[in-house]
Amino acid sequence: MGVIVVFDFVITIENIVITGCFSEGLDLKVASQKLVGAKYSWKRFPGLSFKLASLATFLLFRTGKFVCTGIKTEVKGKEAIAKLLALLKTEGIVSGDCVFEYGVKNLVASVNIGGASVSLEQITNEFDVIYEPEKFPAVIHKLDDSQATFLVFLTGKLICSGVANEEELKETVKKFYDQLKEKNAIQQQNLTIN
Repeated sequence: MGVIVVFDFVITIENIVITGCFSEGLDLKVASQKLVGAKYSWKRFPGLSFKLASLATFLLFRTGKFVCTGIKTEVKGKEAIAKLLALLKTEGIVSGDCVFEYGVKNLVASVNIGGASVSLEQITNEFDVIYEPEKFPAVIHKLDDSQATFLVFLTGKLICSGVANEEELKETVKKFYDQLKEKNAIQQQNLTIN
């Protein structure tokens, strides 16, 4: 007698995108000279790119706005922003009174569906998707009534982006997972235990 493996999924946050603003504008030319490793070419792009050690990567703009990527939790993002601000103050790029505000803009997560593969053919028949297997090996699906977009791979791995917090991420993945089950797009792998 075999044991039926129930489908389940594991969500792993791979990257968080945080946007925010310092209370002062930035002289990007000065910042590019004082921040070691900064990349700035105003003719090609209006922002400065700067990797803060192994913490995070920032895009900085003259208005004081910034984008922070390369982190996996909001707490780590806030810590990285605080360290960047301290460095900007130390280097004299902003005053000692400068502060920041921020918010999570986007989570990017991988989702592994355990004990199952996904029928890309069934998804293309049942959902409104983009699928060009000659160019990219995943189905792209924008979830209705949501900002979420999924990349769906045959292996049962999904990539989800476009949500701003963990609770919304969990609800969105569950909703899409239930839709995949309902449309018979998830296929159990032959796993039996004797």
